[in-house]
Amino acid sequence: MLNGIFSTFSGKYVNGRRLEIISNNIANVSTPGFKALRPVFTSMTGEETAQKLENTFTSIYDAYSNFTAAPPIETGGNLDFAIEGDGFFVVSTKEGPMYTRNGKFTLDSEGKLVTSDGNPVLGKGGEITIDGKEISVESDGSLYVDKAFVDVLKVVDFAEKKDIRNYGKNLFVNTNEQNEEIIPENLSVRQGYYEGSNVDMMREMIELMYTVRAYEAYTKADRSLDDILGKLINMGR
Repeated sequence: MLNGIFSTFSGKYVNGRRLEIISNNIANVSTPGFKALRPVFTSMTGEETAQKLENTFTSIYDAYSNFTAAPPIETGGNLDFAIEGDGFFVVSTKEGPMYTRNGKFTLDSEGKLVTSDGNPVLGKGGEITIDGKEISVESDGSLYVDKAFVDVLKVVDFAEKKDIRNYGKNLFVNTNEQNEEIIPENLSVRQGYYEGSNVDMMREMIELMYTVRAYEAYTKADRSLDDILGKLINMGR
């Protein structure tokens, strides 16, 4: 009986959390630079498969980002940039430096290059101020205004992607100080493009369908167990 109770509770919790993650992915299917989240199970180690989890008590304790690149979207905008390959733009926030794949930038009232949330975009020399009209960026991130060199967009990568955690819609934070910034190999920055979301809508809808069915099944089992427990309690009176 206790086995059934724990198994049912575990199943409801796991599938409830999966629904939250899937719903978040679907909601961000059009968010620039968004990386789909994938749940991590406490009982999954090495190459364990779903079949091996049938008789265990499982729970989702975390969700990691899928850093597969999304196709670049062409805009022609001179403040839109896409990174080809690995790497992140570095931005300054009140909580410290953070990272993003969303290169859809703009200028604030002071002429600083900022994200859509107003966070300054960093170059190798710090915050970037643009005073001019003609903006161009070379593939290595070198930024020119009216043909005069200004700075190089700071693009970094990390050896351990598992330490790079989602922060909001399209920002990421490095959770391990020992996971130091490195220079991406074969860096290429494209102007006039930005990276879209890498959410695979078909996959998410299929997972949503199966997860909803599983959640409903565990909910039904939970009600059945409640009825059985109620009858046992009444019999003991």
